[in-house]
Amino acid sequence: MHFQQWSLRRRIMLVAALPTLAAIVILSSFYMFQRWQDVHAGQEALADLLLENLAAAAEYPLISGNYELLQPLIETALRQPDVIAVEIQAADGRQLLKTLDEQFPLVAAADIKVRSFDVYRDVWRLDEFSQFDDSNEQQTDQQRLATIHLSLTDTFTRERELSILWQAAIAGLMVVLIAALIGHFTAFDIIRSLEKLSAFIAQLARGDIEARIRVDDGAELGRLQKNANQLASSLEQAERDQQIYTDRLMAEQQKTQHASRAKSEFLAMMSHEFRTPLNGAIGMLQLLTPEVSQADFREYKGMAEESLSHLTQLLEDVLIVVDTESNKLQVLHSEQQLDELLSGLLCRYQRLAADKQLQLKVHYDELLTQQAVLTDPALMRQIVRHLMDNAFKFTQRGSIQLDLLLQQFDGEQRLCVVVSDTGIGIADEDKQRVLEAFSQISSSFNRRYDGIGLGLTISSHISRLLGGRLSLENTSSGGTRVKVEFPVALAESCCQDELPQGQKVLIVEDNPVNMKVAEKMLQKSFAGLQVDTVQSGEACLQQLQQQSYDLILMDCQMPGLDGFETTRQLRQQGNTVPVVACTANTSDQVYQQCRESGMNDYLAKPLKVDTIRKTLQRWLVAVS
Repeated sequence: MHFQQWSLRRRIMLVAALPTLAAIVILSSFYMFQRWQDVHAGQEALADLLLENLAAAAEYPLISGNYELLQPLIETALRQPDVIAVEIQAADGRQLLKTLDEQFPLVAAADIKVRSFDVYRDVWRLDEFSQFDDSNEQQTDQQRLATIHLSLTDTFTRERELSILWQAAIAGLMVVLIAALIGHFTAFDIIRSLEKLSAFIAQLARGDIEARIRVDDGAELGRLQKNANQLASSLEQAERDQQIYTDRLMAEQQKTQHASRAKSEFLAMMSHEFRTPLNGAIGMLQLLTPEVSQADFREYKGMAEESLSHLTQLLEDVLIVVDTESNKLQVLHSEQQLDELLSGLLCRYQRLAADKQLQLKVHYDELLTQQAVLTDPALMRQIVRHLMDNAFKFTQRGSIQLDLLLQQFDGEQRLCVVVSDTGIGIADEDKQRVLEAFSQISSSFNRRYDGIGLGLTISSHISRLLGGRLSLENTSSGGTRVKVEFPVALAESCCQDELPQGQKVLIVEDNPVNMKVAEKMLQKSFAGLQVDTVQSGEACLQQLQQQSYDLILMDCQMPGLDGFETTRQLRQQGNTVPVVACTANTSDQVYQQCRESGMNDYLAKPLKVDTIRKTLQRWLVAVS
């Protein structure tokens, strides 16, 4: 098995045992080498000591020939384990004495080594003329008496060496065993914590993230245990967050599916809702032939205008929803007299109430009939129109009442538009749903009430855009009471001056039909107004070099120089004539682009006579 596949316990024990084993081998080898040297040195020292003692004691026995006197000393030497034989030879080579140990025959000749030592005696040098005197130094000569041969064996030395080896091996083995035991218990203590940690992590991997491990170590393992618990807490929090996100995702998915179904149903209704007024307008225009009578002509023309107006309102409703959902709907405040602003719209509802045999009541706050307010006229008409359309749509008998009131709320002047009816009412569980875009209580093709389901949605969007809110409640008669409130400011005056005579307006429009429409509407709005037309931005710049104008109606989208670049060049030339943008693009980006290029005001297509009249009054009166 490869080392990397060993268990951690075995690795720790190996790490604990290997250094100890290496140390024991080194120390034991040094110990045995030293002990073996001591054994050999002791053997040599013993041999030298025995030889010196034998030599010192052998002089007299050798001279006297009484060798028996050396026998006790020789036996003492033979009792030494390393000595197996003692032999004394005379100076002439004769064997004087030889004593063998009883183990001598058992010892191999190769294991025997002989140490020799010569025995000398001092002899005074004398002649007939010499006289012994203690005060004079006498010369002596040494005479070799004999040689002592001491036979030694290495058998005992090897036994002692082997004994030393065994002692060192046993001691080393004991040390290794002790180190292994220490390593085992140390590894067991470490591994037990690691095994618990490993089991805990495996438990987390299986999904049991609520478990925790007990922190029972104060060092690195303790920090690992704490980190493991923190990991478990993080996983548990992540699972909770994931569950929350999953729930939100499911909720959003349900909302998306609901919105998708609602929009699919809306698209299915669009063909009917758009084709109905379009068919009416086209049909009435086809009937407008020179042969029809004047009464029929007025009737057909009115019905065509009503159908086209209905179609325009449908398109505006869809665009308002798109703009408000993307926060691009612009608000243009101006002074408005509400009773005059809503008079034409309310006349239509008076006729509709008479046709359905309903009673229509309209009530203005007294101050609203005397003083103008600052509000966006288009958005104001949108709110009233949608609330009134819903009331008439779902009311078959009884009455409908419109109240426009001024109220103080936290020191703020608020305009309240309240429409009450005696219709079918709205169930509490459906009140939120009817505020969603393209949503109706019943959206099937055989539903009783027509429409695209944008009325309350648009009113709610507009109220929030104006800083207010829309609320729904049921009346005591079983109908519905819808209230829209938003802050307004009272204007000091709402009177409008007549245009001075002789003022000139230049229309810049590349489309001939749109140019003719704008020209006729200007002439219808103010008698005596001089109107000139050009079809490009380049022609506009050339025309302004020849004569001056009091106002320019500028189309934004034109080939060559568009309305933005044309106005920008006019401002660079120092021309300050008021320029009013005239475009079918009503997005907030286009409005901002108009302001940045130097245009003064903004008119959205399709153009309306009332809107043109008020715009010209605002700018032509200001420059006169």
